[in-house]
Amino acid sequence: MIFGVDYYPEHWDKSEWEHQAALMKEGGFNTVRMGEFAWKLFEKSEGEFDFSFLDEAIEILAKYGIKTILGTPTAAPPKWIVNKYDMLQRDKYGREKGWDARRECCANSPDYIARTEIIVNEMAKHYADNPNVIAWQIDNEFGCHASTHCYCEHCRKEFAKWLREKYGTIENLNEKWGSVFWSLGYDSFDDIILPAYNSCEPTSGDLWSHNPALDLEYRRFSSDSWVKYQKRQIDIIRKYTSAPVTHNLMGHFSDISAYDLSKDLDFVSWDNYPDNQWGGSEHEYVSMAHETMRGAKDKNFIVMEEQSGPAGWDIMGRTPRPGELRLWTYQAIAHGAEGMVYFRFRTALFGMEQYWFGVLDHDGVPRRRFYELQQTGRELQELNDYIINAEPRYDALIVKSYDNVWAHDIKRHTADFSYRDLLYAYYKANIDLCVGTAVSRGSYDKYKVVYMPAYNIVTDGELDEIKAYVENGGTLVLSFRSGTRDEYNRVRPIAVPGVFAEMSGIEVEEFDAPRRSVSVGGEINGAAKVWCDVIKPVTAKVISKYAGEYYSGKAAVTVNDYGKGCVYYVGCDLDDSALKELVRMISKSAGIDAKDAPDGVEIIRKTSPKGDYTVILNFNETETEVDIKGKSLIEGGEFDGKLPPLGVEIIKERDRKIKKLY
Repeated sequence: MIFGVDYYPEHWDKSEWEHQAALMKEGGFNTVRMGEFAWKLFEKSEGEFDFSFLDEAIEILAKYGIKTILGTPTAAPPKWIVNKYDMLQRDKYGREKGWDARRECCANSPDYIARTEIIVNEMAKHYADNPNVIAWQIDNEFGCHASTHCYCEHCRKEFAKWLREKYGTIENLNEKWGSVFWSLGYDSFDDIILPAYNSCEPTSGDLWSHNPALDLEYRRFSSDSWVKYQKRQIDIIRKYTSAPVTHNLMGHFSDISAYDLSKDLDFVSWDNYPDNQWGGSEHEYVSMAHETMRGAKDKNFIVMEEQSGPAGWDIMGRTPRPGELRLWTYQAIAHGAEGMVYFRFRTALFGMEQYWFGVLDHDGVPRRRFYELQQTGRELQELNDYIINAEPRYDALIVKSYDNVWAHDIKRHTADFSYRDLLYAYYKANIDLCVGTAVSRGSYDKYKVVYMPAYNIVTDGELDEIKAYVENGGTLVLSFRSGTRDEYNRVRPIAVPGVFAEMSGIEVEEFDAPRRSVSVGGEINGAAKVWCDVIKPVTAKVISKYAGEYYSGKAAVTVNDYGKGCVYYVGCDLDDSALKELVRMISKSAGIDAKDAPDGVEIIRKTSPKGDYTVILNFNETETEVDIKGKSLIEGGEFDGKLPPLGVEIIKERDRKIKKLY
């Protein structure tokens, strides 16, 4: 398997390259990713190409058995290009984005596209037959640094063209958008605007005053623009080589559809930093990011940048504790990673990332983190046959919709509502009960339970698939703010939950964004604080009722038989413990063996060509015991059920009875 580091030979004197390659080999690393920020070195001036420094680095690394994943350098164009050509983005106030960072160029700039095609063509042609280049990475982190959306004239014209292709006539667009409101009708596609600044927009920029249909379509267009820009590069590379192509996505980042961005890639990779200067993430949140990346293509992935030290830009982040880098690595493997590349090999002496520490510190001397990864690499190579082509055993699916991400952002319902947080709440409740849970879309029939919280925008085609899933025996879980909008971001003229009403067997009479917490009681007891649907059961059975506010005694959570399956409707947000109990109830009814993991422990079941196994991850800094026994695939002996602080175990046999050591 790939076990590598991100490497920047241009940051170091050539006299150090051989020593660094030898250290990589000593550490067990077999792959580097490099080249993605070296455009200026490849093309010092227009039309003068020189790849000699990278050629030399690739050859030195190859002597030590280290292969290269080559990145195209289009995220960071040199100054001479932006001086000569019109390619910088504009923000929503019309201001030009400054050069001196990265990701400052517009995906729809003809000049940027032309220069991109030239440099990628030269690189692909030059390295087409190099046996040491085993894969390509397109660009770097599309969308980072708030670079998804551009408001330049190139984008406006391309947006108008995109809309013309979609709607055909301006009359059709006006009708679908409800442009009669505020007299916002267009006479032609030439009149199309971008949802940029206008005089009604608050200074804070937190709210928009544009037509919600315009805003949603612009976000779709912006996502499509980067997908199209990426495809241009992929097509060029594939003219010269059959080496696989990837791009390093960013987990929960949602400005660009991961489904669309990954469709032209051979495999997904992504960049994982669990704990940086901006704070740490709960381990379940990181696991959900891994699953989101696996769900982009419903296929295993590679982590192209994995945190290997304190991570920060202007201030230093927290130092990973002994064992934590190993733990994070196995967490990725458990959720679908087939390769690990750590960022970066040696910490930069200059530039923005001086505080973004790598495997080695500034002095290049191997210390604790190096040896921890060395051990981890040895273990992973021994486990290779259990890792490659392994499949997580899923029982549940969390459906993530980028249309709904964008639509909920445009119209947030209430200040405290977060679609991302709601999806995470359901994911966390499942994984805390050891329920294998995917994060993706479609293919519902593979899962016993499908969770679609706040699935507000739903197309007719999606609705047909969902109905068929439930009719054939599936369990569907919906929540408040579902089913009430069409694909144009218009509210449907039917009662909440809109197109899901018949399946849910309910009608929402009213809804409330409460000013204070509202108690919920019945089979599930808890509290709601963000949203409360006041439910009138039609054919549904009531599970829980409100015990506060003027709707006390009204239904809050229901279940309805539909065909051979059933539909749960959760009319409110629930606190963590209540939601966990609801997920336990739903899982049991669907035939899923849901049992508590100890606090701070993840238990993931997988199937591989070598057989079934269970990964146990202890995120606590104290010893924890699980009532799972069997042969350790890491150590080879019998696992006694005790996990050390930040410990990892993989066992062949499975016993799912779990307890906490107090």
